Amino acid sequence: MNKSWALIIISLCLLLTWTGCSKVIELRTQELFVVLGSDEPDPLKLAVSSLCADFEKVTGAKPRVVSSLEEIGDGYSLVIVNRESHSLGLDESILKPLDGFESHRVWVDQSAKRIYLDGKDMRGAIYAVYTFDEHFLGVPPLWFWSSWVPEHKDLITVPVETDLFWKSPQVRYRSWLPNDTDLYQVWKEQSDVNKEIVYETMLRLKLNTMEDAGLSYPGISEGMKLCKKFGLVVTSHHMFMLNTTFNDWARYWKNIRGKDTPPQLSLKNLDKIKELWEYGAKTVVESGVENIWGIAFRGASDQPFWSTFPDAPKTEAECAEVINRMLQEELAIIKKYAKEEEPYVRITFYDEMADLVNSGLVQPPMYENMIWTFCSGRRDHYPYDDIQQFNPATPVKLGYYMNLQFTSTGAHLAPAEGPWKMEFNYRYVNSKSPLYLSVLNSGNFREFIYTMSANAKMLWDYDAYDTDSWNRAYAAQYFGEEYADEIAQLYKDYFYAYWNPRKSDFPGGMERQFVFQDNRYARAIGYITEKFFQYDPNPLPLFYGYERVAGRVFRIVPEDSGVENQVDALLVGMEASAEKFANVSSRCAVVKEKLPKEKQVFFYDNLMAYAQYLEHLSRTLYNLTYAYKHQDDKSDCLAHLDVAYEEMVKARDTLYASQHDAFETWLKPDRILGLEHCVQVIDEVRKQPNK
Repeated sequence: MNKSWALIIISLCLLLTWTGCSKVIELRTQELFVVLGSDEPDPLKLAVSSLCADFEKVTGAKPRVVSSLEEIGDGYSLVIVNRESHSLGLDESILKPLDGFESHRVWVDQSAKRIYLDGKDMRGAIYAVYTFDEHFLGVPPLWFWSSWVPEHKDLITVPVETDLFWKSPQVRYRSWLPNDTDLYQVWKEQSDVNKEIVYETMLRLKLNTMEDAGLSYPGISEGMKLCKKFGLVVTSHHMFMLNTTFNDWARYWKNIRGKDTPPQLSLKNLDKIKELWEYGAKTVVESGVENIWGIAFRGASDQPFWSTFPDAPKTEAECAEVINRMLQEELAIIKKYAKEEEPYVRITFYDEMADLVNSGLVQPPMYENMIWTFCSGRRDHYPYDDIQQFNPATPVKLGYYMNLQFTSTGAHLAPAEGPWKMEFNYRYVNSKSPLYLSVLNSGNFREFIYTMSANAKMLWDYDAYDTDSWNRAYAAQYFGEEYADEIAQLYKDYFYAYWNPRKSDFPGGMERQFVFQDNRYARAIGYITEKFFQYDPNPLPLFYGYERVAGRVFRIVPEDSGVENQVDALLVGMEASAEKFANVSSRCAVVKEKLPKEKQVFFYDNLMAYAQYLEHLSRTLYNLTYAYKHQDDKSDCLAHLDVAYEEMVKARDTLYASQHDAFETWLKPDRILGLEHCVQVIDEVRKQPNK
């Protein structure tokens, strides 16, 4: 009797799948319907197409997409809800509550056999789609960058109690800036996937804005078109004025006005300047792209306007008056063309603008939807003086622009700032006033994808975010739970291995305020080899190119390292960093062998390669500097030059080993740091004493 009753109970539970005996729903792709209204916007359709492609990667088949609830079968269906469009005609009273913009929910209605991928608006619905993709198909947001290998599943299981809910993000506009893209610009042209994957990745991470505001003359740029295709907002770089820049002055007059010789770029030709701006405003509005207007008045090549205009005033006070006047001219054009009554307008306080605003000479416009965007300090990345002095009572919205790299002196081929420093920056800014817009300067993307992911998580929910917790979750997601604690510690130790060439001077203190990143290594190698046989204990310059403030290029304060000059400071710093990076890289080598082979590739690419690269780069600069200091002892000098050369080759080859598959030629266009150039100049110096 007992056995019979047991069989009966088991049979009943199997039959009553929809009444609660079963705790999971089993989705078989061949039987699954995805319901998506036919008049939904194209970006949402594109996200659903990606979801279906991911089903195929994981299960070997795609679900069937239908446009109405009447077309679904008896089994469970994924129902895509965009409450902004009401395309399915659902009675919203049957749906669970959502918050404001971009809020989304993934939840199961067991009685109706539906799994709702439910968004408050278009992007909310897109985020719901990718939330399901990540949580139940197991597709991580960085699937492309991480060389992700799908784990085959015959069916997808979803707990019947599933209810994943995201309130509106705490930061309204969350953007990336592709900048100094020597690698990315060449790589993205190799395939359509390469060209588009960044935009998809942003949505998977729940970002919503790209800083890519250029025009093509005629029309908008390819980047802006891709933002429109994927459903991202466009925002403007600090040298763009109504989506135009003086770099394109000649292009406008030739391509749009048919003039081979453009008018002189002069303050006297304000009518011609306004014509360019009006073209930019009209073009963007007609394109239909979602745009945050940008106002500025800077010259060509990301320099102050007085470096471009021959009739610029001589004093900063007079130049500030010009900027004030031009900003008002731009605002008037925006109000003429913008469809909104109070359009969002962004102004960025970068370099000379930060100083002019700080001194009170430039008085940026104020109104409810004006976004004052402050920048991390030039060449190093911390809240600058202007944001430190910002009055929260100012009737504007607050933006912040942080670099993860910098063209000549920052990180370039390896990450250096890290998520802990990122969190400090953003929490400080947010303490002044709730942040409304964020820009993360992301370089070529691949090198900084780790910290960029942390930033996306934090901007959605400051209250829930903690870097240590996020770091551990990241390690578990991409490398597995078993070694997550060990790998999380390795990531932190990697960032804390960098040399800090001067002590913090930030009010109240700040860890790692000044970091000696890999571009600083490359610049130091260049300066020392250039005048190797003309010894100077302080060979590194105070200025580099256009620079407003002395001493920011390298930030070396010898006394902070317990020595009296730059050479000795480099020796102290490089010896310590080499040891720290070597410790991380050796531990990485042990962990790597423990990981499943499909996870070893990204572990190398995303952490181990960078640790080894900086280990060898530190030894390169140490031995080069030692040889430079001790060049009077020819034998000792040559021995250390040989080691410097060998270590530089190892540094280069370590990064080259991260090139594979879609990234096979990733480093080939490298020109900003110049791995091959560093190898070459060290080789040339070490051969000279032999002549």
